Amino acid sequence: MSDQSDGCRAERVGAGGAPSWAPAVGFGLFIVGYVGTLGYVSGTDSADRLDGVVQFDMWVALLSALGGFAVVAAMFFVLWLVRAVRLGDQVRRSTVASWIAVVLLIQATVFAGLFAGASGAEASIDKDLAIDTRPITVVVGLCMAPGLVAFLALRSIAADDAHWGESERCRVRLVMAARAELRRLLATFGAFLTLLVITTGMRRRALLAFDPELPVPPEQVLLYGLLFAVLLGAFYGLATTAIDARANRMLDEFAPLPGPTDPSLSEQLQRRGDIATLVGSGGSWRSFETTVVIAAPLLTALIGIATSA
Repeated sequence: MSDQSDGCRAERVGAGGAPSWAPAVGFGLFIVGYVGTLGYVSGTDSADRLDGVVQFDMWVALLSALGGFAVVAAMFFVLWLVRAVRLGDQVRRSTVASWIAVVLLIQATVFAGLFAGASGAEASIDKDLAIDTRPITVVVGLCMAPGLVAFLALRSIAADDAHWGESERCRVRLVMAARAELRRLLATFGAFLTLLVITTGMRRRALLAFDPELPVPPEQVLLYGLLFAVLLGAFYGLATTAIDARANRMLDEFAPLPGPTDPSLSEQLQRRGDIATLVGSGGSWRSFETTVVIAAPLLTALIGIATSA
C-alpha cells in the first residue's frame, strides 16, 4: 500500500494524546470505582468483624483507590487498544475477538488458581476476607484485560507483513507509534503493580492487627506482586520482541550491514546507527529493564513498610 493523500496510517491515527474529555471522565470514573469498592467491602461480614481496626480502614481505602484506578485505567486501555488496532491495516473483528478470548482464558486460569488456594485454606478471617473480596478481584482483573489485549494487538500488527505495505517513511512512523503505545501501557501497568503490592501488604498488617497469631506470611504479599509482574512481563515480551524483530528487518533493509573490508565501513555503520536510533532497534527491552531498575528500590521499600508486623 502506498502513501495516501491524507498521510501515513500512523499519522491518521494521531500522536496518542488523550482526548480533551478524558481527564474529566477519568476523575468521574475514579470516584465511581472508589465509592463502589468502598461500599461493597464495608457491607461484607468480614468488615463487620474487623470494625475498629485502624489498619483495616487503611486497607479498605487503599483497595478502594485500587478499584478506582483500575476503572480509570480500563478507559485508557480501551482508547489505546482502539488506537493500536487502527495502526493495523484493516484488522478483522474475528482477530480482535481471538485476542480477547486468549486474555480472558489466561485471566480465568489465574483467578481459578488464586481462588482454589483460598478455598482450600483453613477457616479464618483471612479466608473469609479473601472470599468476600473475590468480586473486587475479578472486576479489577477485567479492567486490566483491554491493556493485555493491546499488547497482543501490537504484537500481531508488528509480526504480520500485511500491515507494513506503506512507504519507508510511513513504516518508520508506524514502528515509532507502536513503541509509543507500548510505553504508555507499561507505565500504567507499572503504577498498578505498585499500588497492588502496597494494598496487599496493608491487608496483611490489618489481619495481624486483628489477630497477631494468624498465619499470614510476608510471602503472601509478594505472591500477588510476583504473579502480576510475571504476567506483565510475558505480555510485554510478546509485544516488544515482535516490534524489535520488525525494527531489525527495517534496519537491514534501509542500512544493510557492510562487509569488514568495505572502504565506506565507518560511514555505513554511522548511518546504520542513526537508523537504529530512529526505529528503536533493540530499545524496548532496555526500556523495560530501566523501568524495573527504577521501580525495584521503591517497591522494596514499600514492601518492607507494608509487610512489617
